[in-house]
Amino acid sequence: MSIRIEQSSAYVGENRWNWSVWITGPAAELDQIDHVTYTLHPTFPNPVREIRARKGGFRLKSNGWGEFTIYLDIAYKDGKHQQLSHDLQLTSEISAKDNNTEQSNDTEIALHMNEFVPDLKNTAQEFLRKAIDAAVKHIPQKIIFISGGAADAEVLRRLRESLKKLNLCIKDATDVPAGVPVQAYIDSLITKADVVIFLISGRPSLWLSQEIDSAKRSQKPLVPILVGQDSHLPVSLSEYQYYRIDNLSNIADLAQKLLKYL
Repeated sequence: MSIRIEQSSAYVGENRWNWSVWITGPAAELDQIDHVTYTLHPTFPNPVREIRARKGGFRLKSNGWGEFTIYLDIAYKDGKHQQLSHDLQLTSEISAKDNNTEQSNDTEIALHMNEFVPDLKNTAQEFLRKAIDAAVKHIPQKIIFISGGAADAEVLRRLRESLKKLNLCIKDATDVPAGVPVQAYIDSLITKADVVIFLISGRPSLWLSQEIDSAKRSQKPLVPILVGQDSHLPVSLSEYQYYRIDNLSNIADLAQKLLKYL
């Protein structure tokens, strides 16, 4: 197999990029492909997207603010499948006007980049990692990090609102600044967090599994919350006490119960 993944990205303002991902390879091999399924970060609406258009290399077009790993499942006409992944990279062409807007909107990374100017001799990845760690370190309040899949977006929103009413600092993937690798920032948030909460209604996604592993390594209090009567606790979380939400009206009461972990 000689299939390769290509991408493009273009900054469009307001800390967002238009981007595309597609596959290339010998025409004879591409002709044998039936469709490509792309799995995006769960913060995207409809994160699993199937592309059947051979023209353009089964190209997926989208728009966003952060870098993350895209997973591809290439389905061939003979029934075989090939799994690949691609780390989406966004250009850094942010205007001065947008930088000012970014800072005024409390994007912490931009505020702490200058602390590491002497370290520019290091790799770009190391420089960015230090900036991310500094940004998260400067968050003054106790943090609850909360995560869940796209199917649980409404429950996640309501629980976040209920916890904020208790004057708590709630962080999730939507707080990642524009142009920053999503998983790197989330790992730093988990390390900083005082409590990590996971909403689970089905089999954990690849990203949720990564976040669970990160939380377990950090040895932070970890609270699984099962959504609905049919959801089950993953084996990776079997050692933890869990709660269950089967009625949206009970979310405020659950938020009160979570205070004991702080």
